[in-house]
Amino acid sequence: MSLVVILIGVALGTNFRGVTEWHVRRSISTASVLRRIPPWLWLPDVSQEERLARFVLLERVLGITFAVVGVMILIAVGYGISAGQPMRTVK
Repeated sequence: MSLVVILIGVALGTNFRGVTEWHVRRSISTASVLRRIPPWLWLPDVSQEERLARFVLLERVLGITFAVVGVMILIAVGYGISAGQPMRTVK
């Protein structure tokens, strides 16, 4: 599972083959209905390209965070296996 998190994080963090921009464009088009809801009217009206750039930057930061968390999980699982300690569960 941690390898999947690492791969997704690296793909989003580095914009590998445009996956981050593709995901942001799909998310914006899916959430475009929310722009018509009155509570969102206070949001500044910026151009589509500027909004896209902001969300791509945010998603790249989240991707890097996912990659770091995935590496930390991988290290913890690897240490647990090498030390012979079972993973603790919350009861």
